Amino acid sequence: MPEPLGNSGSKPLSYRDAGVDIEAADKFVGKIKAMTGISDEAVLPGAGGYAAVYRRPSGEAVACTTDGVGSKLLLCEEFNRYDTIGIDLVAMCANDLICVGAKPAIFLDYFACGAIDIERSTEIIKGIVHGCRETDMLLLGGETAEMPDLYGKNHFDLAGFAVGFVTEEELLTGARIKAGQRVVAVASSGLHSNGYSLARKIIGPDSPFRPDLLLPTNLYVRPFLEVRKALGPELTGAANITGGGWTNILRLSKTVSYRLKAVERHALFDHMLKDVALAELYRTFNMGMGLALIVESKQSAAVAIEIFNRGGFAACDIGEAVDCASGSPGVEILESKESLFIS
Repeated sequence: MPEPLGNSGSKPLSYRDAGVDIEAADKFVGKIKAMTGISDEAVLPGAGGYAAVYRRPSGEAVACTTDGVGSKLLLCEEFNRYDTIGIDLVAMCANDLICVGAKPAIFLDYFACGAIDIERSTEIIKGIVHGCRETDMLLLGGETAEMPDLYGKNHFDLAGFAVGFVTEEELLTGARIKAGQRVVAVASSGLHSNGYSLARKIIGPDSPFRPDLLLPTNLYVRPFLEVRKALGPELTGAANITGGGWTNILRLSKTVSYRLKAVERHALFDHMLKDVALAELYRTFNMGMGLALIVESKQSAAVAIEIFNRGGFAACDIGEAVDCASGSPGVEILESKESLFIS
């Protein structure tokens, strides 16, 4: 088990200190895009790159995405609990699909391990099945790979692949986002499935918050689709707040910044403040907001909030999109005692 990162107080810890370089990852993704050589005529612009959207002659497009759950997997072994990590896997894919306006439909999984443990493997798949049921997706198949030379006996990895469908009228591209529109924050359950390389080192084995690191990721599909139907074009954007924290909202449009209020959050986020600067927390973790919606007006925000509240999710209007004052988009966050700016 990795040792918690020490901090003398001279320098707050960061995601990079934990071994994760988000900037390098972004550059790598850029190189992949350049190598594919896919024609612009074959794809439609999905906001934020949350899913690839393939144009079909019928007018209904196919949205595809793939993801994993990162080093949260290591906590399953630590606590000998495997029944929720499959929910995380489905959520990471399904919550991305809805950010381009798509309705999730099909899911495939990849499960790799050093040795197949029937009981453990069954618990993992139970979580995937539960997640698919809650998002109304069909689990059509997958791949199980047993590789003892690559993985330790108790180590495993998971990846998911999801497909959804969206009409060009329902597609969220970010092009309609403009200053003055409202931002609705939908609550997270905890860390969800991002930032664990840092969080596991700060929230050590003896911390009372350690078990909360396994809380499963919220599944937002059903209330989101209800909001999409209710608001139509008044819903202009959606951001799954994953790796990169609140900067994810900047993926939707390069023409606006945001002025937002902090939201109520799990106590484990504030516990990490002793080791991590507040701005770094907002750049790394969801800080209580699992999903952000951009809507036309306060009235539209009220409709979205009511739908998510009825679905069992706390939601609130936390601010607005604003013109880029400096020409470089960013997020101003108003905390109770300070304000900060991240980009």
